[in-house]
Amino acid sequence: MQKELEQFFGECQKQQFGAKEMHTICQPLIWRIRWAKAQRWLLLLLPLFLVYLLWLYCDAFAWWLSAFGRLLLVQVLPYWDWTPHYHGKCLIPRGEQRVVEQLPALGRHETLRENCVLCESLEGIATASNVSYSMLESQFLERGLPVIVPDVDLETDLDSLLALIDDTAPEMISSEACDVSSNLLLRKLFSVDAALQKIRSLQAQPSTPWHLQLRNCQWRAVKASRLYLKRPYFYPLHLEPYYSSWLLISHQQGRPQTEIDVRGLIFVQQLSGHFELELRPKDPCDEGLCPSLMMRLNAGEGLVFSTDLWLLSYGLQKPDPMQSSIASIFEVDWQL
Repeated sequence: MQKELEQFFGECQKQQFGAKEMHTICQPLIWRIRWAKAQRWLLLLLPLFLVYLLWLYCDAFAWWLSAFGRLLLVQVLPYWDWTPHYHGKCLIPRGEQRVVEQLPALGRHETLRENCVLCESLEGIATASNVSYSMLESQFLERGLPVIVPDVDLETDLDSLLALIDDTAPEMISSEACDVSSNLLLRKLFSVDAALQKIRSLQAQPSTPWHLQLRNCQWRAVKASRLYLKRPYFYPLHLEPYYSSWLLISHQQGRPQTEIDVRGLIFVQQLSGHFELELRPKDPCDEGLCPSLMMRLNAGEGLVFSTDLWLLSYGLQKPDPMQSSIASIFEVDWQL
């Protein structure tokens, strides 16, 4: 092919063709050469593109490709020790290596000492009405400050709540609740269905005191709770759905302050009656650096805070003789 081209150009030079004439004569040949190169690149890239699509959209193929890659790495191990790079983010070592100090994992009752400056001058808890989530986040949550929202307006009564659970949440009734505290049944006999039946039987005896505290942690129960526990108006669509929900009910019974294990971004809604809530700073901020915050949450009000700094407990000193005290709590996996 190369000799034929050289002979062709030699004949053209003998004929003394000009540049324009040579361009006209060679144009079909140029396009043929370019098309041949494009075909070679297409044949090379098309299989790679197909492999990429299979790896992206076919889980079985991706698994087999990953397994083949691991086997290949094992085979090349005698010739190249790649194990030091297994957990590394960069294959080329840098001239300067900065050592990052590994901080110890914090316990549930602990926070960083640096966080104490956020609450050391706190004298009380703020209130904010007609709010948006972005305002709550920028003015309170990012600064570690809790806030009461008095216009949540998610009120209900015990009869309406029980009817709504019956109609919309069979998955919750048949689920196994977590963090249960109740004087309705022995713990080994407790189930959500049995507890609700016990509550209905006690409605004929309105003076009988009882309480129920339960946490929905199973996925189907949490999903079902979204049907009977409404979210506050400032809960944004872009925020993750809550991964856990609590239901606190006290009927004609006082409750001592009891700490409950909540984590993340916390939304508390008082649905009926009232509870006394306490937010205590975590260690080491509780060593005289930050105050504990006491508040009474009435029906229609809400509390928003982050457990990065605070521990939550609730109680009831004087039960309302006319209505049950009901509250819901949502736990959200919150990342700034």
